[in-house]
Amino acid sequence: MRPMRYGILTALLIAVLAIVSHISVLAQNEAPVDPGVQTALHIIRPEAIRAHLEFLADDALEGRHTGSRGYDLAARYVRAQFTALGLKSGVKDGSYFQPITLRQTEVDGGETSLVIASNGQERPLAYNKDFVLLDTHAHNTGGVSAPVVFVGYGVTAPEFHYDDYAGVDVKDKIAAVLSFEAPASFPATERAYYMDGEVKCEIAREHGAIGIIEISTPELEQKFPWEFQLREVKIGFNSMHWLDAPDHVFNVVEGIKADALLNRSGAEALFSGEAVTLPGIFAAAKAGKTSSFALNKTVSIRYVARHTPVNSVNVVGVLPGSDPARRNEYVVFTAHLDHLGIGPSVDGDSIYNGALDNAAGSSVMLEVARFFAALPSAPARSVAFVALTGEEQDLLGSQAFANQPPLPGPIVANINVDGGAFIVPVRDVVAYGEEHSSLGVLARRAARELGMELSPDPFPDEGYFVRSDQYSFVRAGIPSLQLDLGLKSDRAGVDPLAEMKKWLTTIYHSPKDDTSQPIHYESSAKFARFAALVTYYAASSPKRPVWNTNDFFAKRFASR
Repeated sequence: MRPMRYGILTALLIAVLAIVSHISVLAQNEAPVDPGVQTALHIIRPEAIRAHLEFLADDALEGRHTGSRGYDLAARYVRAQFTALGLKSGVKDGSYFQPITLRQTEVDGGETSLVIASNGQERPLAYNKDFVLLDTHAHNTGGVSAPVVFVGYGVTAPEFHYDDYAGVDVKDKIAAVLSFEAPASFPATERAYYMDGEVKCEIAREHGAIGIIEISTPELEQKFPWEFQLREVKIGFNSMHWLDAPDHVFNVVEGIKADALLNRSGAEALFSGEAVTLPGIFAAAKAGKTSSFALNKTVSIRYVARHTPVNSVNVVGVLPGSDPARRNEYVVFTAHLDHLGIGPSVDGDSIYNGALDNAAGSSVMLEVARFFAALPSAPARSVAFVALTGEEQDLLGSQAFANQPPLPGPIVANINVDGGAFIVPVRDVVAYGEEHSSLGVLARRAARELGMELSPDPFPDEGYFVRSDQYSFVRAGIPSLQLDLGLKSDRAGVDPLAEMKKWLTTIYHSPKDDTSQPIHYESSAKFARFAALVTYYAASSPKRPVWNTNDFFAKRFASR
């Protein structure tokens, strides 16, 4: 728009002066990287990352399953590295190990039932074939019998004037919801939050439901086929829970007596004969027009589960801060050390090595720790490096660390790495969650200093920010980022996005994620330097990292 009171030349001069003033402010706030820091960054080498990764993902560690011999070996390796770098133990007893008490559950399929009843007719479903049960960790036996109400996505979001429960009554009933889905009209952050299964259970309980049934859309089934979901229930996200007190299971929604996940065959049986068909429900969801209604069926669920105690550890090493006034504040750098262990065989291989997920991130963490150990002087705040257990079992180690930290002072920020390596070279990085806190400014600064491109979330509909360990810190009210490689390459003929989509459907969470992949370690080293610099700035900045004003997660969790 043309200036109303000034001539064009005057307006241009004002604009130039404003730009110069802005650059001057940036220069004051962003002094060039100290030469000592620059030197230390180049201690991070691709060969070192490769050496760590090849050990951690070796068959000898048997997939590093939480609580297993292989995981314990990996934990001892990380402790040895921390000790060699001169990091102090982050645990009072000097062991570097924070003990984590877990409970493993295994549902007895032969003693577990789900029966659909309608008009005097009963149809039993088969365990593993038609359905599986989630969250049987609090009790060995239990169940629920009640009418069923379909509630679309199972979302109540007052901030968007959206409520799937409007006009239906689920009190003392079972709520049937679309699994890991939320309205496409929601912004990515809010959508990710409402996609979370735990949030769906909490919302259902707030409306009075006593059970929940989860149904996968065709789109979700394409990404996560039933056989994949069965593997996850057996050895992945649903197999364990953290006990935050003796015999008390953390994050189980009290009052939800059973949580069933249906295969397509089970979902077809549930909606058979209803006024709204299952294809109709899927079509409506795809068009963003779900509706809620009571079914003409009652579902009875009964289960028997075996509980086994499991003990594991987080490994905690600390570089003490240099400022007496701030060294009791901690920036926590995390990467999960566990993977899925030994599981169902795929093409004759049953060891789920977890090379990229997440021996890579653990290797990056060790080299970031090496950078900090090599600095001419430590940053003002202390930096804690934590190799986490139980991420694949639903963020268990990070839940324990964020809610019961062994550190003597407050955690002011979390920087998490879940990945950091890929099979093709890339030139950009991603900081998931950058829009939520002042850490985003630091990530952009670090990328700029290193001549790297900081790309936006390449998969905004996947809810990555709530799917790794940083989310445990977010829920504890702590500003957090998840850092990873991006999906842009300068190499001709290379399409990282296409390669990633292929990897996710053919390699992810399978025995094929091993060191036979053509991992590009030079990209990993560049990424590690970026992660190191982000963490350095967080530990050195005069002010603590803070949530952005009116941020979605800040409103929910910052007061915790």
